[in-house]
Amino acid sequence: MDNSLTHHGVLGMKWGVRRYQNRDGTLTVQGKKRYDRDVRDNLAKKKDSRIDTSNPDPKRWVKEDMERSKRTIDAGADLVREVKKLERESSPKVTKPKMDLSKMTDKEMREQINRELLEQQYNKLFGKEMQPNVSKGREYVRNTLEVVGDVLTVGSSALAIALAIKELKG
Repeated sequence: MDNSLTHHGVLGMKWGVRRYQNRDGTLTVQGKKRYDRDVRDNLAKKKDSRIDTSNPDPKRWVKEDMERSKRTIDAGADLVREVKKLERESSPKVTKPKMDLSKMTDKEMREQINRELLEQQYNKLFGKEMQPNVSKGREYVRNTLEVVGDVLTVGSSALAIALAIKELKG
């Protein structure tokens, strides 16, 4: 058995960062695609807003990739937030049945109200809260949304930090 360690990469290579230029300065296949897209986008702009595409800048491309990824993740996080809100609004609420008050006198109603207030105070002080019954499907959706929301939040934060570091490095 041959115990050897091999590395298939470029010296100084970073995770998630594509190389768009070879060492001699020529563009790779990915670099050519990116450069062609830059030229097309640039020609669509007004003359005042155009950038110089004569010298391709891979660092700018990496930054644009990160910004695009961050926008995508932020959009996903916003979607998860909206679905969570919708789920909360549509979840079952505690309801009380209405009583027929037309056959009660004022005295009976006051007694009933006083009794209810006393019961509420007692339950507030000493009673345990009972959660409404929630279906397994709704519980599964809540848990899934919670996990997805956390993952998207962490991903968005990581990309924001990476973009800030890129900006500081220049």
